[in-house]
Amino acid sequence: MALVTAERELGRRLQLVQGIHWLYGAQGDAYAALLRGYESEPRPAYERARAAGPLWHSKLGVRVCTGYAPARRLLAARTADGPGEQPQSALAWDQGLPDAGELPGADQVREPAARAAERALAGLRGEVDLVASVAARVPVEVLADVHGLTGTDRVRLAEACAGAAGALDAALAPPAYDDAVRLLDAVGALRDLLGDEAARAAVVGVRAARELIAGALHALLAAPEAAAAAVREDPALLVTETLRHDPPVKLHTFSLAEDVEAAGERVAAGEQVAVLVAAANRDPEAFTAPDRFVPDRYATAGVPEPLVPAPHGVAVEAFARGQAEAVVAAVAGVGGLLAAGDVPAVAGGVVRLRRSPVTWGLERIPARVAG
Repeated sequence: MALVTAERELGRRLQLVQGIHWLYGAQGDAYAALLRGYESEPRPAYERARAAGPLWHSKLGVRVCTGYAPARRLLAARTADGPGEQPQSALAWDQGLPDAGELPGADQVREPAARAAERALAGLRGEVDLVASVAARVPVEVLADVHGLTGTDRVRLAEACAGAAGALDAALAPPAYDDAVRLLDAVGALRDLLGDEAARAAVVGVRAARELIAGALHALLAAPEAAAAAVREDPALLVTETLRHDPPVKLHTFSLAEDVEAAGERVAAGEQVAVLVAAANRDPEAFTAPDRFVPDRYATAGVPEPLVPAPHGVAVEAFARGQAEAVVAAVAGVGGLLAAGDVPAVAGGVVRLRRSPVTWGLERIPARVAG
């Protein structure tokens, strides 16, 4: 009986949150519309949010930040601790988990990522999906290597990571009930495999790394000349511009533990804040030609660094960056996709997940690889 009651309560909560997003989105609230997330391309949603100003009030009771300078101040502020201090979650998948342990740094993941990338790229010819073949595969193999998993445990890890892939988005955009149950079961499997402290970091880190790798590979198709030149010069340039142009974490919500002055306004301790990272990283007051993918901009001193938040308290940048740079280097290396001077060609439209306001994730990158 208790299980049935809990299931009904979960279903009611998911429906209620979704209904609120629909109501306020229909009334013109740009943040609620973004959470509703039925557009296939995220940029229009961020443009509408930016048009409301660099810092504004949503009907959902959240201060929404779209400007680079105020976002940087807010992200640097102390955040409130404890479940009761955090913004309401549509699906509290990490409830009961301890604070996340640290993810391995860039230097720790580059070598296993390079090996995983070589395996993923080997024999990759013809019509392929670069998300399934590379971006979704490499972070899981890296995590398995870091934790020393072998045999069936590696298979279980891959299944659990796939099941938990929607966790970051599910916290703000309620999934269907069956999807929510599968997600919670997958998090439970990760707890069994890795332990409670590592489970939260694994859920967040694997998804962030997947999206950064996918974004870098997408850049090769969307802006092939600039991307290929950057790959050959320095993979880090391509990855840094991907962090700005198509960040793996596009929305970050939190509650403040201190008053902050931002965009000429006072944001009080205890207020809930939503930083639209993807909008702030394309702020025309901070970046020249913000909608263009220009890796060379980071070859010049003085260009602002992309904003990279720590979702669910997990610092993801080094873990994701180290893997993405290794994948990009493998693409450009001996035997890689660019070794013969060729860039994979687009083979159909790139597909982004809907109802995924945190990642607005790349679901498929169809490509045609010569060979």
